[in-house]
Amino acid sequence: MSRRDSIPPQTVLVVGATGRTGRHVVDGLLAADVAVRALVRHPLTAGLPAEVAMIEGTLQDAGAVREAARGAHAAFLIWTGDDSTVIPPVIDALTESVRHVVYLSAANLHHDGGVGSAVQPGVYAEVERALERSPSTWTFLRAGGFAANTLEWAEQIRTGDTVRVVHPDAGRSIVDQRDLAEAAVKALLDPSLAGRAFSLTGPQTMTQREQIAVIGDVIGRDLSVEHRDPDEAREEYAAVLGADFADQALGYWRTLVDRPEPVTTGIEEILGRAARPFQDWVRLHRVDFERLTTHEVGHRYAEAFRTGRLEDAGRLLAEDVVRVAPLEDGGVEREVRGLPAIAENAQRQVEGADMESVQVDDPLVGGDRFAIRFTFGMRDRQTGERFRIVKMSVCAVASSRIVREEVFYYLNP
Repeated sequence: MSRRDSIPPQTVLVVGATGRTGRHVVDGLLAADVAVRALVRHPLTAGLPAEVAMIEGTLQDAGAVREAARGAHAAFLIWTGDDSTVIPPVIDALTESVRHVVYLSAANLHHDGGVGSAVQPGVYAEVERALERSPSTWTFLRAGGFAANTLEWAEQIRTGDTVRVVHPDAGRSIVDQRDLAEAAVKALLDPSLAGRAFSLTGPQTMTQREQIAVIGDVIGRDLSVEHRDPDEAREEYAAVLGADFADQALGYWRTLVDRPEPVTTGIEEILGRAARPFQDWVRLHRVDFERLTTHEVGHRYAEAFRTGRLEDAGRLLAEDVVRVAPLEDGGVEREVRGLPAIAENAQRQVEGADMESVQVDDPLVGGDRFAIRFTFGMRDRQTGERFRIVKMSVCAVASSRIVREEVFYYLNP
């Protein structure tokens, strides 16, 4: 029996489980009765289903990857970061235990310049080469532009009717992350897909101008498009993603004006059906583009916690949201700014305890603020003692997002 024919699907490690594609992969595996492990930076705030076994760590830490992979038979991999020096030790650590890896790669970073092959070597291609040299089998899912990347325009759309975009006539065959996730689950469980690379796109090529028009149609508004200077955009992208990535991305988008991305049949090859249209993705994510009142934000925030959908709650927070909770720091009114810092702070506050229940009252709304009371049922891990944390959060809303949260405790800060 060949290695390919004996890929056991019983336990799958998901790297990137808290991302837009990874969460769907987790859900798909659980629906198929597959045990799931996840490598996550912050287990407390990951918002993953209770059935998922979480290992704390980052992809760049080979030791954490080795621990997470131990006992897993297959892995779904999304590579983050641009440091190529960590690729060999991390892939070695992953494939010591894992027999098959499904890697979500990039369509425009493989060898011949077309969709499904690389324009130039890069981190994506280097990860592929490392996996090809490893003892594990692999499947490469070379994705086109993600539909979720259009969330970059969400703030402009919530606050105005004009969207400034670089190269608005660049044509992309953008793909829904749900299709990527379904294809990944199939590739994790079907040995016949091992050793193959697939190009995955949406069902049609659309310019960025056309994508914005679709968003406008779904939310019922007329949106106009304005060309954004590439040099201005480069500074912004370089500050977040690095100069090399900014140059590469902007250069690629420029070529798509005259040579739009083609549509491929990878989704149909794997799933036996057509790829989802962009309109479906926008309908699913219309809350990200809609203008919401303070009342709507407050009630959606409460409902997200009641149903355990912390991802939905997080989507209602501004990227640079500020949190102030004096009783957590001995009466010092210290601001915690940004989603990553807030996640780390939350983990520190309940270290050594498990959350067993949460009760959320209806929000009280006034002007651009709402107040909401939370009651958390907790259990001390060492003593088994059960206790409650009761707090009132006063949230300020601007541009349909929570921009500031002030926390006041009744019990056990």
